[in-house]
Amino acid sequence: MRQRTAYLITLGCPKNLVDSESILGLLGEDGYLLTASPDDADVLIVNTCGFIKAAVDESIGVIRKLCRMKRKGQKIVVYGCLVNRYGKEFPGIKGVDMWVEGVSPMSLVEAVKKRTKKKFITCNYVGIESYPRLISTYPYAYIKISDGCDNLCSYCLIPKIRGQLRSRSIEDIVKEAEALEGMGIKELILVAQDTGNYGKDISGGKCLLDKLLVKLCRPYFHWIRIMYIHPAHLTEDVLEVISKNKNVCRYLDIPLQHIHPDILEGMNRPVVDYDKLIDWIRKEVPDIKLRTTFMVGFPGEKENHFRMLTDFIKEKEFDRLGVFRYSREEGSAACYLKGQVDEETKEERERNIMELQRKISHKKLQKMVGKTLDVLIEGKEGDIYTGRTEFDAPEIDGTVYVKTKSSLNPGDICSIYITSADDYDLYGSKP
Repeated sequence: MRQRTAYLITLGCPKNLVDSESILGLLGEDGYLLTASPDDADVLIVNTCGFIKAAVDESIGVIRKLCRMKRKGQKIVVYGCLVNRYGKEFPGIKGVDMWVEGVSPMSLVEAVKKRTKKKFITCNYVGIESYPRLISTYPYAYIKISDGCDNLCSYCLIPKIRGQLRSRSIEDIVKEAEALEGMGIKELILVAQDTGNYGKDISGGKCLLDKLLVKLCRPYFHWIRIMYIHPAHLTEDVLEVISKNKNVCRYLDIPLQHIHPDILEGMNRPVVDYDKLIDWIRKEVPDIKLRTTFMVGFPGEKENHFRMLTDFIKEKEFDRLGVFRYSREEGSAACYLKGQVDEETKEERERNIMELQRKISHKKLQKMVGKTLDVLIEGKEGDIYTGRTEFDAPEIDGTVYVKTKSSLNPGDICSIYITSADDYDLYGSKP
């Protein structure tokens, strides 16, 4: 009997990538051959994103492309947030054989294995289980510590798409971390919808992120990185763990979204004194690098709101910063707010902030020239090696380009002398 083959494409965030790696691990355990070519596969799987319209459009585009390429005998299975968001109401795309809600990788694999004729597979939100994973990001790996979200930001559909907060136990996460360390993973990246809320559902309302970090700080990994922490949920205990443990990156991804109280209130986010918050973080961990994200064009955002935001960015000089335009999503509370901002204004505000941040980033990176930094080597482009410092997350932050006569391998951690910098990247050498 011929071995069945599977092809999978992942769209969206690292949390989706973790699910995809679990799907591939489970399929591999079940005897499927995994292929990088859709032409060679019996089953084509699309792990979709449905967070905002742009992600929905991308997912639909990929699905339709695969359907056009589909040959006789192939099955196309659509999984993930797109299915969660629209359910059975989603308009059919000719050629898709099965839609599976993105709740559990096992539910998808079971549906594929059974070769059911059901068109739509519904699943109940459950706790996060551990599955075998086919790691695709060596020398780093993401680890999902929770799923779902209880924050109810007015612009966001994640609670409807992914359900309420569901945290894994510390023991379960540590067990998976030990397995990843055994694979030679050098950097562990903690992800969730909000890492600052980790554990509140299983501890009676207390965040357990600091306790989890302590357990992970045994000498498993060179770096442990924290992503996606809500600014209202950062605790003194977490900062203390960062300051006392060398292998926790001096880096925090802390999306602020906006600074003006009126806009924060409309977003249904806590009106936090962000000025004091940023100063407090930098006082507790003086060498920390901060990444944040801001949204422009939220309903009701006027020039004075935007000016307050740009003044704040100039004053605080974030090390890494992303900005995105508000997307009016049907079903979100903000969709029905008055004062919707036109697309041209959103685009202009996005450009203004990114130009401002470009100058800030350039100035900050110039200060790194002449220093020697630890760099995690990830690959090679021609004769130049590429890698990252602890101050840069993969995919979204900068790269270090390394010239050397030495032979380096992915996963090597090298002391690199920084010789120059541009707006976002560093350049260095190793004797």
